[in-house]
Amino acid sequence: MPGYAKPVFLIFFVIIVAGTTGGFLAADRGRRVFVWCLLCGLLPPFLLILYFAKPLCEVEGVFKKCSKCGELIKWHSPVCKYCKTEQPG
Repeated sequence: MPGYAKPVFLIFFVIIVAGTTGGFLAADRGRRVFVWCLLCGLLPPFLLILYFAKPLCEVEGVFKKCSKCGELIKWHSPVCKYCKTEQPG
């Protein structure tokens, strides 16, 4: 039957999309991209874990350390959400 997608192709599509999304999220949070691509591709619920996880290190343009308490905050945040210290611009 032409014009009809086989379920196997849909499964591969979900694996590729979930793995790619996991890789981008991992890169933004300073984590191992390849490991998280595999985890998210094989088990898509790991995307939620990665989405809500705190970053491990500074990522230029995404996360930086607070000048006072050292917690990681968003790059363009004017105030630290943990210690309420004003951040240099």
